[in-house]
This record gives sequence, C-alpha cells and structure tokens, in this order.
Amino acid sequence: MPERSRGPGPHDHPAEHSRDSAHRTATRGTSSWVLLHGTPLTPAVWRDTARLLSDQPVLVPDCTRVPVTHAQGTLAARLAAAIGDKTVDVVGHSFGGQIAIDLALLRPQQVRSLTILCSRDTPFPAFAQTAEAVRAGDPPSVEASLNRWFTAEELRAERPAIRQARSELESASRAHWAGALDAIATFDRSSRSTELTMPVALMAAGGDAVSTPTVMEELSTRISRASFALHAAWMHMSPFVDPSRLATLLRETRDAALA
Repeated sequence: MPERSRGPGPHDHPAEHSRDSAHRTATRGTSSWVLLHGTPLTPAVWRDTARLLSDQPVLVPDCTRVPVTHAQGTLAARLAAAIGDKTVDVVGHSFGGQIAIDLALLRPQQVRSLTILCSRDTPFPAFAQTAEAVRAGDPPSVEASLNRWFTAEELRAERPAIRQARSELESASRAHWAGALDAIATFDRSSRSTELTMPVALMAAGGDAVSTPTVMEELSTRISRASFALHAAWMHMSPFVDPSRLATLLRETRDAALA
C-alpha cells in the first residue's frame, strides 16, 4: 500500500487484448486501456500486466522510434490518430507518462482517466548530458541503470521484469534512447497541466531520483481532479516487478476515480 496519498483517484492506457475480452467490453460500451512505456524500453515491459487487464481491451503502442523534435507531442498525435474515436483509460510510465499527458491535452474528451507512474511535467536538464554520452557511445552501464530502476531485493530475486529490462537495455537503439533523453530534458507542460480536467492519478516511487515524490506531488497540485500516492518502497521500475499487483492497482485506481 502507498505510504502517503492525497485526493481522489483516476487512470489508464491502451495495450493488447483478447478477442473475447474485446467483445465483452464492446457490448458494455466501456473504455480501452492504453499503456505507454518508458525509454529505452519497449511495449514488452507491459506484456504481463496487459494480460491481466482483461476487463476491457488493452492497447500497448510502440513508442521506441523517437522523433527528432517535439518527441512526446508527435508520438501523442500519432497515438491520437490511431485510437480514432475510442474512449480510453491511459497509463504512462516515465517517458510514456509525458506522452500520456500530451495525449490527454490533445484528446481530453476521449481520455476517460489518466494514470501517471514515475513521470513529470517539468524539464530534467541533466538528461541532456546523458543523451550526449549515449550518442557518443558511452551510455550508462546496464548494471547502473538496473540499480537505479530496481531495489537490491528485487535485483537479487531476478524476476522477469529485471530480465526484460536488462535485455532491452542491452539491445536499445542509442539514437532513439538519446532522443528520448533530450526530449525529457526539455519537456515542460507545467503551464498546461491545469487543462487536464479528467481524473488523474499520480503514483510516485520513493526511490526515484528523476521523477521524485516532491516533483510528482507538486504536479498533483496543478490538476483539479488529481490524486497523489507515494509508494515509498518503489524504485523507478518497481511497479513492473509484480504484474498482478500492478494490474489490480490500475483497476482500483480507475474505479475509484470514476465512482
């Protein structure tokens, strides 16, 4: 359970879905999940969680090919075109959280709920230097990244989420990774966050040094229908270690927001 929480509750995002679950939700006229991944990761980080979100269709877009300019906004515009007139519950993690914010700003009438995990609406300039290092062939080591993303206990357990993250770090496109880092370094929607009128759930990790709890709680104060929850034991990627718990958390947050 979160150590500290504030406000109401909202949610989610698009991924994959079974034909049966799509049929059931279509007949009920409900929404679809949209699940957006961070960088330099792929939609596969959501795979196990998406399978458990069987209450409605799930879409997990591929955001690995990062545009050279206006990355989050361009990816959000492509996603908006892809979802058409669907109603969606959007969930975004890290870089995906920023894409989710831009999608909600683009399509406020279609985003029924928005859940942001470990992300921010303000710039993180230090990532510009990291982007330069990645382009120069000197990215953060795989082990250094994993140590920033997971707790020591999680790493010792070597759960599937850790193996997936390691594999994706080892095979990441340096050009697209650097592009995403540059985009995060300058991303600033702090003057527009007040335009988000749907329920917005913000979940912060106590050990996240980039999207810190303070940064995320400040974001919650700019949004009229925001809830804030601090998960003190989490690191940046900890939510993915237990897909069953994460799926339950996303459903409960959405349901509370829409009650």
